[in-house]
Amino acid sequence: MYVLINCSYDGDTYQLFTDRERASGAFTESLDIRSYHALYLLEVEPNQEFGFGSRGEVFGAEILEEWHEEEM
Repeated sequence: MYVLINCSYDGDTYQLFTDRERASGAFTESLDIRSYHALYLLEVEPNQEFGFGSRGEVFGAEILEEWHEEEM
């Protein structure tokens, strides 16, 4: 399963995908919008717990793509 996380100061959104190509396309679309401060495209195994640690690091998932506002 693929998870796209769009991080915004007003709240985050999450999208789930079963197809990596569609998930990657959605990541690119979110990047083009530029209304987020961070984007993550993760691959998560079924029944796997995942999330962000206390220092913002991702655990329990493989990061396929990520972007942060300061990279502009």
